[in-house]
Amino acid sequence: MGRPKKENKIKTQEQIDHEMKLRELEKNVIRQVVEARKSQKLSQRIVGERAGIIRETVAKIENNLNSPQINTLIKLLEPIGYTLGVVPLVNEEEEEETDTLEAEATIK
Repeated sequence: MGRPKKENKIKTQEQIDHEMKLRELEKNVIRQVVEARKSQKLSQRIVGERAGIIRETVAKIENNLNSPQINTLIKLLEPIGYTLGVVPLVNEEEEEETDTLEAEATIK
């Protein structure tokens, strides 16, 4: 019979904003992976060979053309000497409060 067809749901602005935030978080992780690779002066080819991933896949991930699975990210990071970690998100209110406190401390 196959899979049921996906219904075309209209997304709320809140859902769209949330998806955009998640994409931005993913881009930030990938940006850090690229920075880590470059800090070790390693090419995509070398990292790919050491991780068992073809260079083209590494390039697609680094250019945000592929959304990598967690195990793929871990494979990419290991030869660079890094791994993934879990860090708390800072919500916008806390971030604004921190920015205000930092600005006040700088002024004093």
